[in-house]
Amino acid sequence: MLDLQQLKNLAQLVETMQASSKKVEKAYANNNAEDFNKAKQEILESQAKISVIIEDKPKTGNKI
Repeated sequence: MLDLQQLKNLAQLVETMQASSKKVEKAYANNNAEDFNKAKQEILESQAKISVIIEDKPKTGNKI
């Protein structure tokens, strides 16, 4: 089970991914490969961090 801090971190990472997906859409619409790749990298980094949190063993603290 994830603790409260991990859930907060997950929520922040999801928000970051949502913002980055809007950047991807804007870059695509403007045919801007550099901005597209930057936003794509942000999404991939957030995804990797989410995977680490989800796969990590539970820590002590407030359990939800």
